[in-house]
Amino acid sequence: MTFEALIIELEKLGIEVDENKRDNLLTYKHLIQTVNQVLNLTAIDDDEGIYLKHYYDSMLINPLIKKGSFVCDIGSGAGFPGLVLAILRPDITISCVEPTLKRCNFLNQVIQACHLSNVTVYNERAEDFVKKHRELFDVCTARAVAYLDILSELCLPLVKVGGLFIAMKGASGEQEYAVSQKAITLCGGELKAVHKEFNETLGTRINLEILKMCKTPPQYPRTYGKIKRAPLSGRKYE
Repeated sequence: MTFEALIIELEKLGIEVDENKRDNLLTYKHLIQTVNQVLNLTAIDDDEGIYLKHYYDSMLINPLIKKGSFVCDIGSGAGFPGLVLAILRPDITISCVEPTLKRCNFLNQVIQACHLSNVTVYNERAEDFVKKHRELFDVCTARAVAYLDILSELCLPLVKVGGLFIAMKGASGEQEYAVSQKAITLCGGELKAVHKEFNETLGTRINLEILKMCKTPPQYPRTYGKIKRAPLSGRKYE
């Protein structure tokens, strides 16, 4: 995918890309490629890979996020989807939660270089972050972080009742949902819709739109060790 092809696809997703947004996307790409030489941010750092597999993939969830939403991105890593959303959706407020300090430093470097005022980085684990931010977000999302039953226990406690947990998954998304229904229900969620996208290069992308139906019981999330050892789905953790 070329940069101009990316812009065309973003516009199809309802995003207007002005010169400032263009410049910020290119600045972000340059920083990924520069910092990735010394810090393992991502295995994909060629131009076309960044445009398609990071930027475009991150924005597939854009139609699900209402104007003015408060969004939490769990396990932001190099900033997908959190920083891409922050650049292209200045109307929303993003919290990027990332446990690795070096990656947080990179995220803050991008924020400074792109002069972003709608995003804050938190160097915390999700199960600690929730202690001060429980059920405060309109949307919580995560991409390539963990199996859905684990992810549901980490993300749904952050979502306010009536809000959304958007799990960004690959081809196994529906299979993960089938296994994880119990965990989702226990944490107050219910599947609203399954959004599928296929691209010959990107492959199958499945974004699960999960509605927060009721408050998450206060005992969740548990410590990460307990979540991994005994997922709420009953699945044996491998």
